[in-house]
Amino acid sequence: MSFTGLRSIVLCLGLLALPALAADKSTAPYLAAAPEKPTLLQMLASALKPKSAHPAAPEHRPRIRQAAATRKPKASSTPAATEEPAALPTTVGAAATPPAPLSEADPAAKGLALFNDVSLSDGGKASCATCHFSTGHTNNKTYVGLDVVADGDPNGRNTPTLWGVGERSVFGWAGQAATLEDSIRGIIVNRMKGPEPSKETLAALVAYVRTLNYPANWQVKDDGTPRDDASAAVKRGYELYVGDGGCGTCHVLPSFDKKSRDDIGTGGKFKVPTLHAVASTAPYFHDGRTASLRDAVKLMWEVYAKKMDSRLPTEAELDDLTAYVGAL
Repeated sequence: MSFTGLRSIVLCLGLLALPALAADKSTAPYLAAAPEKPTLLQMLASALKPKSAHPAAPEHRPRIRQAAATRKPKASSTPAATEEPAALPTTVGAAATPPAPLSEADPAAKGLALFNDVSLSDGGKASCATCHFSTGHTNNKTYVGLDVVADGDPNGRNTPTLWGVGERSVFGWAGQAATLEDSIRGIIVNRMKGPEPSKETLAALVAYVRTLNYPANWQVKDDGTPRDDASAAVKRGYELYVGDGGCGTCHVLPSFDKKSRDDIGTGGKFKVPTLHAVASTAPYFHDGRTASLRDAVKLMWEVYAKKMDSRLPTEAELDDLTAYVGAL
């Protein structure tokens, strides 16, 4: 008898035995199965099963591993490192130069309180810090009176920084105030529509704003020249500033402003603003017409070139000059 024939006989015998096996399993499903002797059918099937060259491994259920994405981390006694947020572009800002600590006996301490006092304005609508923060820096907005207007509004006035205000020659975009006292009084009475300030109030406010200095500068010396470790672009930009760019004729070193007013084709004669910390004082010009420092530098070089009948800058030169001016 062939192997195939014998296999068919075994299969038939197995089918005949299925009903009996089903009946046995249904009678006592919860009883532990007693060990049984192998039947003739089982011994015959075992004898006919092909032999493996290797012993069979014990049957077992595969272990299921939890996916790495959902696996819970093991508890650790060492605190996990906090993930740091992505670094944001940084410029010189109000938070970089907090006011120096002031004693209560210092007149500047009273000035700081007055700087944040809305009672200086009509109806308590605003304080000096509304436009300049408590640190005296600009809030980068353009105003008509106390109303914010769009940058570039011909009636608007861009808020300047008060950092280094004690070093300036004249004050106000129109250069109308010869002293800090006159400038602050004019802002309170004319812009804020507040009551006439007392001499003591003005003295305290002046004492405070004189404490507002520029941030430390690692690329440019106090006299305006680049430091030895300044970037190559800043050094090249400085040569353009005092050379072909003509910037130094109006923004005179080391204050980077001048006392007189100039007409550069923006709607009248205005005070030449300081360029210290200019990278964080956008928008630019009296009406805030230019948002980009590079665009402001380009406009001013074009004004100078037209006036002096000189050449215009290359794109690379604009990059270098902007690097120097932005480092001030």
